[in-house]
Amino acid sequence: MKICSVVGTRPNFVKEYLVNQELKRRGIREILIHTGQHHDYEMSQAFFECFDLPSPDYHLQIANSDGLSFGARAILELGAVFLAEKPDCVASYGDVNSTMSAAIAASKLRIPFAHVEGGIRAADRYNPEEINRRVSDVLADVIFCCTKTDVVNLEREGYEPDRIEFSGDLMKDALLMTLKKYDIQPFRGDYHVLTLHRQENVTDGVRLRAIMEGLVKTEQRIVFPVHPRTLQCMRNFGVMEMLRKSQIELCKPMGYVDFVRLAAGADKILTDSGGVRREAYLLRKPCIVLIELSWFPEISQAGWKVLTGPEPDRIAQLVRNFEPIGPHQELFGDGTAHQKIVDGLLKRYAE
Repeated sequence: MKICSVVGTRPNFVKEYLVNQELKRRGIREILIHTGQHHDYEMSQAFFECFDLPSPDYHLQIANSDGLSFGARAILELGAVFLAEKPDCVASYGDVNSTMSAAIAASKLRIPFAHVEGGIRAADRYNPEEINRRVSDVLADVIFCCTKTDVVNLEREGYEPDRIEFSGDLMKDALLMTLKKYDIQPFRGDYHVLTLHRQENVTDGVRLRAIMEGLVKTEQRIVFPVHPRTLQCMRNFGVMEMLRKSQIELCKPMGYVDFVRLAAGADKILTDSGGVRREAYLLRKPCIVLIELSWFPEISQAGWKVLTGPEPDRIAQLVRNFEPIGPHQELFGDGTAHQKIVDGLLKRYAE
């Protein structure tokens, strides 16, 4: 069996690591393709080194200028790789442009496509990530789901049961492995951690300024590893001036282990990321989601997450006062998602 695995962004690298190790353990040949969607060192190579991932067999180095131009080029270049390698299947992760491009290229060439982390839904169907995820699900021969809710979402949409597998969440597998390997003990510290990168928040100056105004109003210590695009937008929209006398501490993007260590010692997690809200829950941190996108509603239903729009007073109030109101539940599988995913691929595509 030969599998082509397509990655492009930090969350993809995190999810790929344990699948990569499991494929090696079972003697399965993997061709690793990095589209280059996150191309700068902090967002890309540092994560490969952190996880001891092998150098990609192909690094396409496609600049992530916008979804349309990136997708068009990625489909063509991935298609050329798939034709050359002739894999038994193609796999990709999550909801990024690289994932949708891999799904389209594989499907056009009639190569089975496996979508890892499918079935997650939000009400806004025109959100860029929502488009990527829905297209990838439609084209997938097999969809591996993080939660039981994701399975139900697909069933309601009419997906055939034999295309759906509940694997649990690779992010849980990676987090548990990292906590154990580096002896990281989560606790409620004296600072909050902020991540902010989603297009709707950072490219809209009004939204971005309102969010940052709310965070400044908390008058609490907030550590903020800044995504490169976010930093540029903050400069463009005059946000840096707002932060001069605040307790918001900007720092460079972190490798995965450093970020887990930072988050493990936080009091609360403030984010617009689909992945970080899961990491917050797994670390038992109250999470304030700074965008009106309800991915993983199970966390809200369990009482550990609350969503807010760009309302400064509400943001400040939530950061000061929000606490979990329900018991912590096992929502994301049992920590063996990487094994179950490889089991599913072998069942379908091994000769």
